[in-house]
Amino acid sequence: MVELDSIDRRILAVLQADGRISNLEVAERVGLSPTPCSRRIKRLEDSGVIQGYSARINPLALGLSICVVVSVRLAKQTPDAASQFLSAIEDRPEITECLLVTGSVDYLLRVWVKDIEALRQFISAALQAIPCVAETSTMVILDTTKSNGLSTADTAARPGREQ
Repeated sequence: MVELDSIDRRILAVLQADGRISNLEVAERVGLSPTPCSRRIKRLEDSGVIQGYSARINPLALGLSICVVVSVRLAKQTPDAASQFLSAIEDRPEITECLLVTGSVDYLLRVWVKDIEALRQFISAALQAIPCVAETSTMVILDTTKSNGLSTADTAARPGREQ
């Protein structure tokens, strides 16, 4: 992995806040001229530090009003069971995030649906119907207070981090 200095971290913070910002504006905000700034951004992209750019879509605009986190416990913790589970959920548009975790469950899923009936249908027909799934538990998200991914500004400001 590429080593990041304080300027790289500032560039990342600026781009994370606004991925559509021009190179000239990024350069001005971090105190560089445009050419070295552009080179740094290209290096961050090429090395995989910057994995891409995307738009954050308002789920309500898509008719999705309910967000839940579903914990999933598999009947057996084997490579075959994990593969079967991941294959079964791969094309499910309701699932926006799938995390393999430690602890008493195997996976956490972030799921968006239009209403409670759609949630019920998704859980029973899509999740609980997978043969390797032993148990699911659903938690409704009531409010999101922070959702912007990794904040390089936060990590840079912690004690022991380069400022």
